[in-house]
Amino acid sequence: MRSIVLAIVVLTLLSCKSTHKLSHEFDLRDGGERMSETRFVSTRHIDSVDIAALKTDVWKLEHYSYPDSIRLFVRVLDTNGYVVTHMAAPYKKQGAPDYFPILTEHLGVRRKKKSVDVPTFRVREYGEQDSVPTNIALAIDCSGSMKGAKESIDHGAELFIGLKRPCDNISLTAYHKEIKVVFTLSSDTGSMLREFREYKKYSQGLFTATYDGILKTLQTLKDVPLDQPKVCVVFADGDENLSSTKVSDIFEYATKHNISIYCVGFGYAQDEPLQDLSLYTGGKYYRAYTKRDLLAIFLDIYRSLRNYYLVTYTPPRYEGLHTVDLTVQVPGRDTMIARGVYEKTPLTPMDPRDEFSKPILFAFNQSVIDTASFYILDELSDALERYDRVVLEVQGHTDNVGTEEYNMTLSQARAEAVKSALVNRGVDATRLRTRGFGFMMPVVPNDSDENRAKNRRTVFRILRK
Repeated sequence: MRSIVLAIVVLTLLSCKSTHKLSHEFDLRDGGERMSETRFVSTRHIDSVDIAALKTDVWKLEHYSYPDSIRLFVRVLDTNGYVVTHMAAPYKKQGAPDYFPILTEHLGVRRKKKSVDVPTFRVREYGEQDSVPTNIALAIDCSGSMKGAKESIDHGAELFIGLKRPCDNISLTAYHKEIKVVFTLSSDTGSMLREFREYKKYSQGLFTATYDGILKTLQTLKDVPLDQPKVCVVFADGDENLSSTKVSDIFEYATKHNISIYCVGFGYAQDEPLQDLSLYTGGKYYRAYTKRDLLAIFLDIYRSLRNYYLVTYTPPRYEGLHTVDLTVQVPGRDTMIARGVYEKTPLTPMDPRDEFSKPILFAFNQSVIDTASFYILDELSDALERYDRVVLEVQGHTDNVGTEEYNMTLSQARAEAVKSALVNRGVDATRLRTRGFGFMMPVVPNDSDENRAKNRRTVFRILRK
């Protein structure tokens, strides 16, 4: 199992390495493609908005304390980006309706899905007037591939610092080949701005230690009490070619210290690991193509950390996928649903499940699955039902007896046989790819009958999580 974890992590790291720089592939000048998402621009009282223009979302979901508690950070916005306020205690006016009447968890997926109404939950509104400090660690990629975005990032970060409330704390870490903590966690706006102006002189490097930089940034939050909000905001294009830190190290540190990671990728970034870190730490992933996008994202993150409805509850116990639906009812308009998703024992790139790691062995010159392997197929089909977003490649292999052409055909037949067996167990065929490798990838030397038997196999590679 440990070797498989390491293999997955290595593959993830390799997928991010690129000598092709992306700065010329996107343009951060004003204009360009408009953003599809509504960004938070300011606030409005529920009594002063066009209720027909409302929408809602779960901006953040914390499940670190499962099964004791779940925390949903919910926004209600209009189509112009105003966050709607005064819908919950302590700011809801006396006699106003219950805007959040029902909370439901849907457990599992497809055939085994079960819906459970949560009998008791609490909704508390937070706004600019609340004095709960927020601790924000900024991580900025200063490598050469970020050259086209640096001016915009600097402007947005300065705006970020300037918007902070007296009680908030911010740190800033810049990285390329080297890592520099520009300033540690501080509430002194003046001091931070002075240090920031010095940071602007920090030279760009050709290499990028993205994962080392993110971990160093997380460590600036290590002394913050667990009950205070802690977030890390990463501005990067996903290029990675130098770090000794692994994605798993970042994930483990963030979950241990209850830190949510928000990643902002640029243009056509190599960003899958950044997306995963955002998803699995309760944060959010953004994509920026223009200056306008970038500045709006800065403001959206900062303002959303200040204005939200916090929903807390004790969840039903279930090993698998949880889909959370909060019903939002405003008199005079259709019911809205704010939806969030989390997984108990989630499938992450850092923690693959045993069900995806067991090979299926075949008899000599056969593509028929032995009945002894049926339990593996049963486990795998159940896992694919729990992890509804996973797409697998079924890889077929052979020993070295026979011609290359014959073994390529045989290995493909073995992969197809496994796919058919999974489809017969209810797995959607579109979630399975097949590929034969012949005798080109043995796990052991083909120098004995015992070893050749180990090479007659199918294995599974996760294509999408």
